[in-house]
Amino acid sequence: MSKLRHSEIFYSIQGEGRFVGVPSVFLRLFGCNFECPGFGQPRGQLIPRDDMPWKNLDISQYKSIEELPVMKIGCDSSASWAKEYMHLSTFEEHFVLAERLTEMLPDGKWFYEENNQDIHLVITGGEPMMWQKQLPDLLGHPSFRHIKNITFETNSTFALTEKFFEWLYRYSLYDHHITWSCSPKLSISGEDWDKAIKPENWEQYKEIPNSHLYLKFVVQDEYDVEEIKSINFGSNWKNDIYLMPCGGTAEMLADTKFNVAEIAMKHGFKYSPRLHVDLFGNKWGT
Repeated sequence: MSKLRHSEIFYSIQGEGRFVGVPSVFLRLFGCNFECPGFGQPRGQLIPRDDMPWKNLDISQYKSIEELPVMKIGCDSSASWAKEYMHLSTFEEHFVLAERLTEMLPDGKWFYEENNQDIHLVITGGEPMMWQKQLPDLLGHPSFRHIKNITFETNSTFALTEKFFEWLYRYSLYDHHITWSCSPKLSISGEDWDKAIKPENWEQYKEIPNSHLYLKFVVQDEYDVEEIKSINFGSNWKNDIYLMPCGGTAEMLADTKFNVAEIAMKHGFKYSPRLHVDLFGNKWGT
């Protein structure tokens, strides 16, 4: 039996990337290889790790992740990977998790009969590719048989293992469309470039049949766009590239989203909002 640790499961609309506005069930898996301390800080001026807000929150006041504040400095999803918050996460068998996710559906089905609209499954994090060994048991559960669209939201630093690649290859042939929503971290994240930018993994993901890959970069200004342009995408790069404004809270987005939209128009990139923040504010489970 496979067990997965997750920080959230919820039903909402997709707020980012290619499928903005699509009704979706979200599974936020726990754990990540990055901390992204640079977000919300002056470029190149990182405060010590022990002084980060997520590190100094009095977690004794909180009984669930839903009660936690969304951090304005560093990763806005720190509660999905920091060990300080692990006791607020859930570790359960794949079949229990599959049943709980299915219960999120309005009519217990992965589509709306009245208009034939599919409900997507979004597997996010943290970093979901850290759970490659367990994901086949979850996705292969009978209650997921009629899922048509699955999105993996990943920082794309993990190559697919041979076993997971082979499983996805077979899985995609049975009318399951896979979307790779890749969010490589630029230097504004505070992460090391050589560890964060992995074009070779994008090429591997694209080898899965019946799949689509797009890149979603969190940016603040023209400096970030110049970094994007410096990436060697290869001569045959045809995938989508989105710019998404830096800021995990409504207050921070108010300072960046208009500027980033103008930058996207100037350079011919697509723009991704953070629609869930605009609609629901600074809260988990959206």
